[in-house]
Amino acid sequence: MATLTTNINYLQPTGYKLVLDRENYPDLEFFAQSVMHPEMMLNPSEMPFRKIARVAIAGGTIDYGELSVNIIIDEDMKAYTEMHDWMRRLVDNNLKGPLDRDDSTVPSTCDITLSVLNSNNNVVKQIRYLEAVPSVLGSISFEATSSGVEFLTCQMSFRFSIFELV
Repeated sequence: MATLTTNINYLQPTGYKLVLDRENYPDLEFFAQSVMHPEMMLNPSEMPFRKIARVAIAGGTIDYGELSVNIIIDEDMKAYTEMHDWMRRLVDNNLKGPLDRDDSTVPSTCDITLSVLNSNNNVVKQIRYLEAVPSVLGSISFEATSSGVEFLTCQMSFRFSIFELV
């Protein structure tokens, strides 16, 4: 029998840490400002039954949405450049990697780990997105009419094979 939790503290939206492959993509995690954990959808199998059009049977397939990360763009555009180069490498094998090395040393996928932190900044749960590949490098809005100091941000999205709770 399940027991009711004794922890009455709510999960804080600022309590997270995102970790990518630090060797190949060190700047992507440093500038991450928000992370949108994707939905997980169970698509049931459907079977016709007598005069009913379809009966849903649990256990069909699982579809995952995209992992979406919003980053602040540094003035050297390092994180943006890392993502750009990663995406270009996936379609153009002749492009050099973010560290100007041979493409064969830079993997096309990486695992991404989102560590969820409690109110004391201790890791309470990790979500690992396996075999992630970039799918979206969002637009940047340069505006000469901005007032005050507003830092530029950019959305990045990743597709992955599966996520697991660790």
